Amino acid sequence: MRRVCPRCRKETGEMFCPSCHVLTFPPKAAGLAPESAAGETFEATIWQGPNRNRGVEIQASIRDRYFSKSHDIVILQIEGRRTIAKLGPQFWKKPAVMKKAVSDDGNDQLVKLFEKHHLLPPKQSMKEKGIVDTIVFEVVTPHEEFKLSVEERQETEEEKER
Repeated sequence: MRRVCPRCRKETGEMFCPSCHVLTFPPKAAGLAPESAAGETFEATIWQGPNRNRGVEIQASIRDRYFSKSHDIVILQIEGRRTIAKLGPQFWKKPAVMKKAVSDDGNDQLVKLFEKHHLLPPKQSMKEKGIVDTIVFEVVTPHEEFKLSVEERQETEEEKER
C-alpha cells in the first residue's frame, strides 16, 4: 500500500515517512464517502478484553456508516496528536473494537488517553464512578480521519436514587 508524505511528498509504503518521520496519509477509501458526514459526531465506549487489554468499542450500525471495509487504516486525532489505527478483521466483527492508535513515536495514544482520563468500561465505570465514560468521535474526513474527545456523562437523577 503506497502513501505520500505530506511534508516531502515522497511515496512510501511506511506508516511514517522514513525521511521526515511525519505521518503519511492512508490511501483514499474506495467509493465515495458522503461529504455531509464531515463534522458529524458519534459516541463510543471503552472495551476491555479478558486479558484486561482495552480499546474503543463502536456500535456496528455506526461502524458501518462511518468506516469502510476497503480502508484498513484510519487517522485518529487524539489530544492534538495524529495517530494511525489499523482496522483489522476483528473490527468488522461484533463487537467492533479499535485496540491501538500508534503515533510517530511508536506509543499507543489510546492507552495514554484511557490512563489520563481514568476511563473504564461501562460496567466498571458505573460501579466505581457512577457515570459512563464516553469517547466522542468527530468525523474530519469520512472513512479516513476522526478527532477524539472524552465526555464524562453525569449521573441522572434516577440513577442517583438507586
